[in-house]
Amino acid sequence: MKKFWKIAHVSLWVILVAGACVMVGFTNFEQYYRPCNRIYVTMDYGQADKLITMADIDSIIRRNTGKISGKPMGWVNIRQIEKSITAQAYVEKAHVYESLDGNIFVEVKQREPILRIINSKFESFYVDGSGRLLPPNPFFPARVLIASGNISHSYMANRNFRIETPMMGDTVGPADTLMFELYKLALYINRDKFLKAEIDQVYVTPSKEFELVPKVGQHVIMLGKADNLDEKFRKLMVFYKHGLNIMGWNKYNYINIKYRNQVVCSKLH
Repeated sequence: MKKFWKIAHVSLWVILVAGACVMVGFTNFEQYYRPCNRIYVTMDYGQADKLITMADIDSIIRRNTGKISGKPMGWVNIRQIEKSITAQAYVEKAHVYESLDGNIFVEVKQREPILRIINSKFESFYVDGSGRLLPPNPFFPARVLIASGNISHSYMANRNFRIETPMMGDTVGPADTLMFELYKLALYINRDKFLKAEIDQVYVTPSKEFELVPKVGQHVIMLGKADNLDEKFRKLMVFYKHGLNIMGWNKYNYINIKYRNQVVCSKLH
């Protein structure tokens, strides 16, 4: 009798497992042939202006997979959709997944440009917060810090590169040190609420030093190299607070903060 119950117990478990496998197989079969209802796209722009739209993402999907609505879910290559979206220059990352009720969800995070570079040939491109180079978008220009002047670097010649420190990883060609300093300066300005609102442009001189053009006042800030930024901008803030706020914002045409422990100014004539 004990042997009988043992066999019955084992048989019951076999039946239950087999039933579960059948149910899973049926569910998978049903999901495979379930028609796709629609695609939901959500965009995360962070703090950046829009460079890519939901319509652009929809166009990428259609171009790579054709019309998806009504197609069996098993025929839709989720990973291929994800790959095609992340290949777009403005996309930092994408996550694509399907639901049991026949919908596909696409979550896209856009790259956030922090600097627009206009080189000496008047070619324009962006640099994002991770140092990635981005092409310009003629339909959606990003309102970011602008760098111009003596910059020879070209996006078209280095579109697959990302700005790194001069001693690490991929570089961006012969102007890599200059690009890194511009990137470092742009990061610093963007992380400071006042500087982000006040500094409008960076001009690169022939000696590869930086001059900053503010939005308020008629002066130019002579920064020098992108070193000792904490000290240089601390001096600038002190001079703004205790100098220009008292004497007036249009009193000087040049404010030189590149020398240690001093601020040198020249007056308007």
